[in-house]
Amino acid sequence: MSRPRTVIVGAGIVGCALADELTERGWTDVTVVDQGPLFAAGGSSSHAPGLVFQTNPSKTMTEFAAYTVRKYTALGADCFRQVGGLELATTPERWTDLHRKLGWAESWGVEARLLDPGECAQLWPLLDEDKVLGGFHVPSDGLATAVACGERQAARATERGARFLGGHTVVGIDQRGGRVTGVAVVVEGEHRTIPADVVVCAAGFWGGRRSARWPG
Repeated sequence: MSRPRTVIVGAGIVGCALADELTERGWTDVTVVDQGPLFAAGGSSSHAPGLVFQTNPSKTMTEFAAYTVRKYTALGADCFRQVGGLELATTPERWTDLHRKLGWAESWGVEARLLDPGECAQLWPLLDEDKVLGGFHVPSDGLATAVACGERQAARATERGARFLGGHTVVGIDQRGGRVTGVAVVVEGEHRTIPADVVVCAAGFWGGRRSARWPG
């Protein structure tokens, strides 16, 4: 079964992760383009603080985050440091909210517990325990280094056949008969077209720029 030619616009954390996931599933004709240098391309992934908190009111978002933690942990300590997450309550309303968050965590399968002020101070010695009512602790939360995570996933995707192209500014999406046919790019002032059957925009805040060749 042939796989579609896929172009991903943006080589940040989303584009690299998508290329990794697609190639792992057999989509090896994958091209990732970015207008900046690889892999610190200058977008939001280059500046991301990398905080990974898994608990969310949405079960789907929690499962995505938990999957990310498992995946990034396997990428290595230089990509993900599992230092744990601690959220504090200084008001009764916030303390009630953390009880609600514990319920979500327990429902969605995330290991977590509520801590008293003394336990919070043990985890964070700089804390003045007299000013907090308690905390919500998830040991498996942590800090991700976005550029390193992206580069590591890009390397895996490349080993499976994907290619990553920096210095390629996307100026439009070509189409014919209501279907995508290619991605128009500018490379060092030269216009080129990369054939594509599927195009995914992972350009982040750069994605808002439009051109006359962009459909819609």
